[in-house]
Amino acid sequence: MFAGDNYRLADVDDGEVTTRELLVFSHGVATDDRGRVHLTSQFGDVRTYEPDDRVLTTRARELSRPTGVAARRDGSLVVAETGRGRVVTIAEDDALDVLAEDLDSPVDVAIDEQDRCYVSDERAGTVSLVDGCGIALVAEGLEAPQGIAVLDGELFVVETGRRRLLAIDLATGERRVEARDLAVGLPPGTARAQPALFQHGLPGVPVPFAGVAAGADGSLYISANGEGSVLRLRRRSRE
Repeated sequence: MFAGDNYRLADVDDGEVTTRELLVFSHGVATDDRGRVHLTSQFGDVRTYEPDDRVLTTRARELSRPTGVAARRDGSLVVAETGRGRVVTIAEDDALDVLAEDLDSPVDVAIDEQDRCYVSDERAGTVSLVDGCGIALVAEGLEAPQGIAVLDGELFVVETGRRRLLAIDLATGERRVEARDLAVGLPPGTARAQPALFQHGLPGVPVPFAGVAAGADGSLYISANGEGSVLRLRRRSRE
């Protein structure tokens, strides 16, 4: 498993963390079927790293706070561009297109088995399905949803305002709490202003983000940004 902690791209294996590369400003991380690792930097870049050859390619520049990233089967990337309220796609030839716009604060994206794209909106408290035909609401009334993942017909959302992982059945809309009292977001009762992303033209303090990813074995991995850990949730049998 790969993790980005702003200063590096790290390997996480059975609780051991090692530095893969010193890729500064790493934020959102996603892999594709070809073994490539795709990273966003909130300071404007989207990059692709090839671990076998240790080759790093910049795919897009000067985006406004790109955060979550996901890869489609055709090799294209989907990116939440938080600063402009958009979801954009980046083709294999690096052509950029707008998939959705006029969102409030999109922070993460996830792709399902049909290559459909879902996006979480932190300020609006929603998760939506976005495609070329428009935006369809999937869930609302959430408190600061950030990381999202799709697995076996369910959408998993890190709801940082309630410090929990929520599961939503995409067919019925039924919800259940998968995990509570997670170390995500600020501690309860804490209020702190976020420092500027840029200070005097230089990169400042990155915005905290709690992501979630699905493993091949059905496990869920949560980046608990409140304590700097990665949590593994082994799913209970639903039989």
